[in-house]
Amino acid sequence: MTRRHKRPMPLLLTGLGPALLAAACALAAEPASRPVSAPGAAPTVHQNGPNIKEVYKAHFLVGAAGDLPVSYSDAERRLVEENFNVVTPENCMKPGPIHPREDSWRFERPDALVAWCVDNHIAVHGHTLVWHAQTSDWFFRDGDRATVTRRMKDHIRTLVGRYKGRIRSWDVVNEAINDRPDPRTENLRRSSWVQAMGPEFVTLAFRFAHEADPDAVLYYNDYGIEAGPKHASSMRLLKRLIREGAPIHGVGIQGHWSTAHIPYEALDKAIADYASLGLKVSITELDVTIRGASGGQFGRGFSRRFGRDASPSPEDLKAQADAYGRLFAIFIKHKDVVERVTFWGLSDRRTWRRGQHPLIFDADNRRKPAYAAIVDALLHPNPDPAPP
Repeated sequence: MTRRHKRPMPLLLTGLGPALLAAACALAAEPASRPVSAPGAAPTVHQNGPNIKEVYKAHFLVGAAGDLPVSYSDAERRLVEENFNVVTPENCMKPGPIHPREDSWRFERPDALVAWCVDNHIAVHGHTLVWHAQTSDWFFRDGDRATVTRRMKDHIRTLVGRYKGRIRSWDVVNEAINDRPDPRTENLRRSSWVQAMGPEFVTLAFRFAHEADPDAVLYYNDYGIEAGPKHASSMRLLKRLIREGAPIHGVGIQGHWSTAHIPYEALDKAIADYASLGLKVSITELDVTIRGASGGQFGRGFSRRFGRDASPSPEDLKAQADAYGRLFAIFIKHKDVVERVTFWGLSDRRTWRRGQHPLIFDADNRRKPAYAAIVDALLHPNPDPAPP
C-alpha cells in the first residue's frame, strides 16, 4: 500500500494573514516530489520532498558508490546519510588497490569506509573480489594452477574474513563474460584467471568467499547481461554454477545505460529469468547518461563525453527523468526479487561519467527531476507509462 507523504506546515505560517495562509496551505498540500517548471526553464524539483530511501524501504535497499568518507565534503557525506542505506566502495576494495603485492595490503581506506558506514547505520556491499581488470600481475606471475588458486583463496579469505559480519554482501566475480556474442556457450573472457585456472575459477571463488563468511550474500556481477547473447551466456554460466554447488545467491545487473537506449523489455524478462533460477537480483551500478555512450566497458565512460561544461537542456532532464521513472517501475514490479538498487557514484560531480550528467543529484548536490520521477514511480505511479 502506498501513502502520500505530506510535509508538515512550518510554524512560520501561523502569523500570516488569512488569504496568504490559504495560498501557503495550498502549496504545502502539493505532492512534494512533483517537478515544477517555469516556461522555458529547466525542470526543477522540491529539494525537501519525500526521501528516496524512506520511500523504498519496504521494497529494496537504495545505495550509492564511493570510497567514503575520505576526500568527501561534509555536504556529500550528509547527502549519503540522508538518501541511501547501502554503500558500495567504488575502487578501494578492488584487487589492485587493496592488494598491490602478495605481501602487501592497503586497508586504510576500506577500514575507514566500513567504520563510517557502521557508525551511520549504513550497510556495505563489497566490490569486488575477482576481476580481470585492476588486478596486479603478481596473482599470475610464475604460478601454475595450484599456485594461482592458492593466491586467489588467500586474497578472498583475508579480505572477506577481515570484514566478516560488517559487509552484508559481495560481488564475488565481476565481468567474466566476453562481449563477443556467442549465446551457445558461457563465452568467458580469455582472462588471466581462465588461462591459469580454467572456467572453474568462478565456482572456486564463490566457495572461498562462502568459507570466509557463511552469512554474506554472494553475487555474480556484470554489464550487458540483461539482453541479447550476453544474457543467454549468463544463464548458461549461472546454471553451471548452481549445478556445481557454488554458493551463489544473486546476480548483479550493472545498469550502465543512456537515455538513447535502455532495453526495458529485456530487463524485465532478465530479472524474471534470474528469479527462475532461485537467485536474487540487484541493480548494482546504475547510471543513465544524457546523450553520451552507455555500457559498462572499463574506461569507456572517460573517453566519450559531450562536453564537461555543457548543461543539460530541459528536454534532456525530462528524458532522463522519464527513463529513471520507467526503470524503477520495473524494479517495483519485481520487488520480491530485487534486493538492492545502487547508483554508481553520488552526483554528477562524483561519477566516472562526469560530463554526461548520469545521476539523480546535480554537481551542486541538488535533486534533479530524475529523483522526483523515482519517488513518483512508487507514490504516484503512472498506470501506463509511455516509452521515454
